[in-house]
Amino acid sequence: MTALQRFNTEVLVVGAGPTGLTLANILGSAGVKTIIIDRNPSTVAEPRAVSIDDESLRTMQAIGLDQQVLDNVVAGYGVHYYTAPNGHCFGKVEPSSTLYGYPKRNAFRQPIFEATLREGLQRFPEAEAWFGHELVSFTQDNRSVVARIRRTDGSEVEVHAGYLVACDGGRSTVRKRLGVELVGSSFKARWLVVDTDQDDDPFWQTRVYCDARRPVVDVPGPHKTRRFELMLKADERDEEVLADDCLRELLRPFRGDRPTSIVRKTVYTFHARVAERWQTGRVFLAGDAAHLTPPYAGQGMNSGVRDAHNLGWKLVSVTKGQMAPSALASYEIERRDHAWALIKLALNLGVVMAPSSVLKASLISWSFRAIGLIPPLRDYFLQMRFKPKPRFVKGLVHGDRVMGAVQSGEMFPQPRLEKNDGERVLLDDVIGSGFALIQFGEPQHASLATLAHPLWEQLQAKRIFIVPANAEAQSILGCVVLRDADGSLANVVSAGSKIVLLRPDRYIAAIFAPGEEGETAESFSSLIGCVIPPGSPVDSRNPTASPQSL
Repeated sequence: MTALQRFNTEVLVVGAGPTGLTLANILGSAGVKTIIIDRNPSTVAEPRAVSIDDESLRTMQAIGLDQQVLDNVVAGYGVHYYTAPNGHCFGKVEPSSTLYGYPKRNAFRQPIFEATLREGLQRFPEAEAWFGHELVSFTQDNRSVVARIRRTDGSEVEVHAGYLVACDGGRSTVRKRLGVELVGSSFKARWLVVDTDQDDDPFWQTRVYCDARRPVVDVPGPHKTRRFELMLKADERDEEVLADDCLRELLRPFRGDRPTSIVRKTVYTFHARVAERWQTGRVFLAGDAAHLTPPYAGQGMNSGVRDAHNLGWKLVSVTKGQMAPSALASYEIERRDHAWALIKLALNLGVVMAPSSVLKASLISWSFRAIGLIPPLRDYFLQMRFKPKPRFVKGLVHGDRVMGAVQSGEMFPQPRLEKNDGERVLLDDVIGSGFALIQFGEPQHASLATLAHPLWEQLQAKRIFIVPANAEAQSILGCVVLRDADGSLANVVSAGSKIVLLRPDRYIAAIFAPGEEGETAESFSSLIGCVIPPGSPVDSRNPTASPQSL
């Protein structure tokens, strides 16, 4: 019997949707040998997800694809709520904040997005994409995962990987082979989804018709595309509503008798579920394989991108020896609660978008009008502050410190900063792909250069000192010095002597005073399983090095 051809890789990713392709780009950009497979011959051709948020765009920035993605989105759109197709607008959500560097809500087309991610993967020789390849089986031990994969021509090969990440969707083959069940809400709803192009409607905000007779969502997209989502009744059969005559009648309240170019029509059954566990040995679940989110909050795909960034940087750090494999257990610890919080948000928004009776629809409309009369409540909804922010209280986070409006375990803001030559840049473009130590304050309070624990060199943490908008930037040994260009950082972060340890996914690992450096470093070293080799110098930086500059 002929032995199977064998391939070796550090990470095998199963499923080349948004989650898998994002993960592969994160790994590839760090030089981690990666193979991503998908049984389909290419990325998707039909529209699926339609909303990408500011956190996901920040992840695109981390892999150097933010501008390519932004070229194909409707940026910064909001939501207008109506009583019926011919009714009045009773509420608006129009977020204008760019706390993380990008608009909070953006419409996109998944085929273009996936194609951008796939093309981006070609930048990295360490990352290979195998389309038309299907996972047949896999086994694992405490050293590796061995997967059997069927190729396009029907032959099979064997892939030996350090880790396997299942990004293979809600019907995940990997999850089923692991015997992992989906648990959670009993919610289930059927919606007719109709995607169109050559759209002639100039309105660029999402319309939600909270009509108990037929809830409808109308979402604008880039390049004159649009999506209609219509809730189906229990007695309506799929084949009936998908018929051309029925579709024409269902869209008539929104399109009138104007011709409509339909590129896709399908019936979805939306669920709210979470996998009972996300890690089994060296195998991880991510994206829809780990959680199924109703679409009302537009967070299903975005939750998958968060999974990819959270797990991705940890796999990079483990494969490069910066962290112990035990640190990977923090992935589920950190991501599960927030994924479920967004599922609950979607369910709650579903009550607003799809009221079960005319009475409930009237109560919702009245409540929104009342809220509009109270500025703090109005702004709470207008700026989408109801969306749960990820905050890790367990995992790879030390302490519970506050620094202005931010605290440990939260995503750090991304201000626009000014370099010495006057050029303005976003914070993450200065940080790069790794850890960072950040201090914000007057130059006389700078203490970054005095930090001497060898952990910072182990993590290759970049040192960044940010001065207020009206302060004079001075050179600081071993640090990049920038100015808070428009004062936006000062609005959320208090200046002073405190230092922020920022993880590669832009979450705050610790906030500490200079005198707490040793305790903080030792605690975080323990969390990540990092062992500083005996005899490491207290400060391995070259004391004669010149200040970093941009």
